[in-house]
Amino acid sequence: MKIVWNMRFKMFLAALVINVAGVIFAMLLFYHYAAEHFYSEYAASLYERVYIGAKNADTGFQKIYRATLDISFDAQIVELISRGDFPTLATRLRNYREKNSLADDIYIFLPDKKILIRSEEYNSVQTLDEKTSAAWKKIIDMQSGMRPIFAENILSPAAKNIFLYKAKIQGAEAYVTTQISERGFYYNFIDDLGAGADNIALMFDAAGNIVSQSRACSNLNENDFIRAEVKMPLSHFTIKLLVGKKKIDGKIIFMQILSVLGVIFILLLSTFLLYMLAAKLNEPVENLAQVMQDVGHGNFSLRAKVEGNDEIAYLAERFNHMLDNLENEKLLKRQAELHALQYQIRPHFIYNTLNSIRFAAMIAGAKNIGDLLANFIELLQVSTNREGEFGTLAEEISTLKKYVALQEFRLMNSFAVDFNLPEETLSCRVPRLILQPFVENSILHAPSPEKTFCRIVIASELRGDELIITVTDDGKGMSPEVLENLSAKSSDKKTHGGFSGIGVSNIKERLRLYYGDAGKVICESDGKSFTKISIILPAEVI
Repeated sequence: MKIVWNMRFKMFLAALVINVAGVIFAMLLFYHYAAEHFYSEYAASLYERVYIGAKNADTGFQKIYRATLDISFDAQIVELISRGDFPTLATRLRNYREKNSLADDIYIFLPDKKILIRSEEYNSVQTLDEKTSAAWKKIIDMQSGMRPIFAENILSPAAKNIFLYKAKIQGAEAYVTTQISERGFYYNFIDDLGAGADNIALMFDAAGNIVSQSRACSNLNENDFIRAEVKMPLSHFTIKLLVGKKKIDGKIIFMQILSVLGVIFILLLSTFLLYMLAAKLNEPVENLAQVMQDVGHGNFSLRAKVEGNDEIAYLAERFNHMLDNLENEKLLKRQAELHALQYQIRPHFIYNTLNSIRFAAMIAGAKNIGDLLANFIELLQVSTNREGEFGTLAEEISTLKKYVALQEFRLMNSFAVDFNLPEETLSCRVPRLILQPFVENSILHAPSPEKTFCRIVIASELRGDELIITVTDDGKGMSPEVLENLSAKSSDKKTHGGFSGIGVSNIKERLRLYYGDAGKVICESDGKSFTKISIILPAEVI
């Protein structure tokens, strides 16, 4: 009884120590990597949001830039300026603004006359004083281009920031500016990013100055935030989104609490189960060990006690079965040797018989029948040969030509096969019997009642580190259902065909086992005029 208890205790203690150590290690690993992983994943999702927002914002700037250029080249505007018809000019500017909903206002400034024409209906034509006119001249002297100018709206009584594009009107001493209010731009492109109590969305100019923001954010510690930023290629502004880490930290803490509770529950449950398992396993194992010891001393009449339906019971049952079979071992061995000899003799008997028929045909003057039998015998030998899974492409083509000769005898004048095989590809290493199923499909299925003759082209090429072999026919093509089934990575409907009994699915499976993802079969067809099979293999020269 002492021995039994010691064995049970050792099994229980060893399993418990391993279990506790594994759980503690997993928890420490989780604590170490969980926060970093969640932060990086969340930052990646934030970057996608900011990228889309920045792209839309840049597109909005681009539309305003193009509208400004369109106005600067408008011949009718030049004519209205030359005639001094400023009310009509204001109406035309309103038409441009209605086509560009993002634009708040469009101005045309005549510096010599100090006149400003606005797209607004009220007070659309203004004569500026010296101060305002000087401010407008300062604006038109700023560098122009695809980057918008960020400035203060000099016509607004309250401080109001704007983005604007300006351009000289061609053919007139006048300048056009298209303006977007900073708040209007914010609500169009940044407001959705800044939604949320912990979110702060900012936009910076090329010098790093804030030009738009969701809320005041002075004295921020960016280490308290997960951040993502994207620079806009057209406007050269940068949009940055800050999201407080408290939101993620709360989820991590919640998961950690659940993990600790789960660990405690698992440890308690595993302790109980491990003890019960140790007690249950020990008794049948000891009984089996005793029987095995007796059998080792030569007493083959004993049998292990089989109790229950677990692995130990199965082991005892199989041990008893092994003892039952020991007496028949010599007889079974002799029968296996006889079967092996029979399997060895059968292929030779078939080859010898076919060769006898071949010689008889040639003696009778039927040389073509003899040649066909020779081709068939070689194909049979290749298909049953297990000594080599690979050969050169030249050997594969030689075998394929014999198969084609047999099919030409069966299906006279229904197809023709052309070969386009550069010399450098013929020494490449390929699996045996890899082309025959595809050629057979073309021979048997490509012809149709409308087109009884089919031409098949077998080609090869080296492309980088890959050998590409194609089988193309100009037959009726494959239906979308068949094409989808052949193109699938795996299929329960195995398509076996050809002399060797290896179907298309088997070829794809062999390529997967030989080469992994580097071996591919690509099927193409328009369903009416052609079918093309491409086999892609690593280029290996033998």
